[in-house]
Amino acid sequence: MDLWIIVIILLIIAIALIGWSFYKKDNGEKIKEEFEELSLQLLQDIYQLKKRVAVLEEELNIHSEETATSAKIHDVLKKHVITLYTQGVAIEDIANQTRLSEATIKVVIDDYINTK
Repeated sequence: MDLWIIVIILLIIAIALIGWSFYKKDNGEKIKEEFEELSLQLLQDIYQLKKRVAVLEEELNIHSEETATSAKIHDVLKKHVITLYTQGVAIEDIANQTRLSEATIKVVIDDYINTK
């Protein structure tokens, strides 16, 4: 009789834990989305700062050459560019959305095509 009581109690605990696992939400996806959004925002801010520095360099007649390499771009932004490209979005529109130069976008796309 005592054994049956223990079995029933363990069964009730197991059912309660299963129910609780369905009730509890997983925040992993939400955190991942927030991180990607933050990364994109930071990259856009960096782009704006580079743009301002370029304007200042132009006003002060300082010439610096920026090389368009995909190594400078974060993986999240690369994936975003590739996703837009595979959806058929024009390079100019991708440049407007990601705030990257068209040359940089072309380098990312070329890297994607060459590795494909």
